Amino acid sequence: MARIEFAPLDLVVAVHQGIDVCFAGLKLSTVPPPWQEYSEDYDAVDSSGFEFKLRSLANDVTRELDAGFNKNLEIWNAQVKEFGASVAGRAPSLPSDIFFEHICAQVEDDLGTEYVWIGGEMASFDAPWEATWIYSPAPPEDAEHLVLKFVVDGLETGHSCTMDLRS
Repeated sequence: MARIEFAPLDLVVAVHQGIDVCFAGLKLSTVPPPWQEYSEDYDAVDSSGFEFKLRSLANDVTRELDAGFNKNLEIWNAQVKEFGASVAGRAPSLPSDIFFEHICAQVEDDLGTEYVWIGGEMASFDAPWEATWIYSPAPPEDAEHLVLKFVVDGLETGHSCTMDLRS
């Protein structure tokens, strides 16, 4: 089982639009999402992967964004009732969906494995300020360390988490 060897004490790995983003967990083995096989980055030979979770800390900015979303959702629901779904168009996006599109990680291990971001899941009504990113392949069994260097809009944040993979 992996354990954190190094990380910021508060686990805040990025700040974007005034919102702190925390590293919230790692799962070393996962099955890539089924739609992934249609991606040009997908390697059909290696269908293994790992995932990590990010969570934003609630603050005045997130509360303001959520309030704006709720207002837009009410307006959209009213339009659906009055004019129908085809006229009302798509429901508004959760603000955290748009937010998490800016955040990713550069992943490396002590063996020089090449990791590729292959997708994940952003926000839901149950967990609106969380994202799970999936990378492929899963770390090799003989890798000792996995390092996640966090990036916002292509720029490293200066924060990283190092996982000890040795059992």
